[in-house]
Amino acid sequence: MKSNLLSATEIARKIKSGQTTASNVMQDCLVRIREREELIGAFSFIDYDEALKLAEMADKNPTDGPLSGVPFAIKDIIDVEGYPITQGSSIYQNRTPRKNAECIKRLIEAGAIPIGITVSTEFACFTPGKTVNPHNPTHTPGGSSSGSAAAVADKMIPFGLGSQTAASLVRPGSYCGIFAYKSSNGYLSLEGVLALSSSLDSLGVLARSPDDLQLVRSVLGEDQQNSINFEVKPRIAFMKGPHWDKLSEDARVNFEKSFVLLKEKGSQVKYVDHPKEFNLLTEAHKTIMTRDISQSRGFEYENCRSQLSDKFIELVEEGLAKSDEDYMEALSARNRGLRVLSLMYNFYDVIIAPATSGEAPKGLMATGDPLFSRDWTLLQLPAVSMPFGKGKNNLPLSLQLIGWYGKDQNLIDYAARINNLLSEV
Repeated sequence: MKSNLLSATEIARKIKSGQTTASNVMQDCLVRIREREELIGAFSFIDYDEALKLAEMADKNPTDGPLSGVPFAIKDIIDVEGYPITQGSSIYQNRTPRKNAECIKRLIEAGAIPIGITVSTEFACFTPGKTVNPHNPTHTPGGSSSGSAAAVADKMIPFGLGSQTAASLVRPGSYCGIFAYKSSNGYLSLEGVLALSSSLDSLGVLARSPDDLQLVRSVLGEDQQNSINFEVKPRIAFMKGPHWDKLSEDARVNFEKSFVLLKEKGSQVKYVDHPKEFNLLTEAHKTIMTRDISQSRGFEYENCRSQLSDKFIELVEEGLAKSDEDYMEALSARNRGLRVLSLMYNFYDVIIAPATSGEAPKGLMATGDPLFSRDWTLLQLPAVSMPFGKGKNNLPLSLQLIGWYGKDQNLIDYAARINNLLSEV
């Protein structure tokens, strides 16, 4: 089997056991990229010779790191020393960071090998780049972590880094039919990562296996105490949420099917109504996000407006129109939602909610609606997008799993268990 088809966990194991080498793995990934990149457009920068050179050096000087010899890709908003990091904007087309972001430093120390930089939307917001969906190139891959999601889904790389301020991990993960992990806000270091909103930005990982999410998470963040009793079926709350009427019919059927299947498998599942406080969360997220972006990207708006998209200008101006009172009320709405939700986690281990409104929409001029992730991102909670089912156009559908704050390890473990239960059907 070609190494590019393997998970990061399998690659690391095979390299450690001597069944393959970092060079062989890298060669297989690079061959796949050469074959498919012209169609998929996942990368904003890749140096084939340098990637292979790094793999050869890893073979000559192997480490005991948990990701030794495993290639990975980096969203074009995360600083990598000596690589062009443009933040998805022509304003920074010549920008080359002088040092690695903290997350890159940790991955390299664990033995992982950067293979290239993947496409991001403009400033990780809404204007798309060149990337298409590997399942159907006439459909969006989602955004803003477009390139990383497409590269992983197309088996160019085992895992990629992304980020989320609204739906930028969960949505492309769902549209591309892979696993996406969005960390608890503030749990993983954002040093050296494009800043949009300190209360919304989160780092994350895209991969084809929940085991890979856990492996990479363990490198990026400190281990947490795992208190899961694996002999007890998980307690799962299914929450349709305040936007259920915006869900496509096939996505509704798929969501309800997962409930039935998990119940048949013996899981403790129950439909729960969303708290009334949730009705205000989407607008609260928009207020906080636009207001924060109007300040964090104020320099570009004031000095480089001609190089900004109309969508981004509208986003900044929407934020500039928000008052201090609007912002404080949005924060209060978030806090009220969290207080109510905290009680629910006394009775449930994980919440399952819709990930997106349905399949990836046709067309490449937009990246899809972030509606179904806004509320959870506002609440700063960890989330995992888990592929499950297909829609009417035979494109992937997904479930969104949400855990309690700081319980990222537990959430990914539950995602792996739930995925196994649904895969047994």
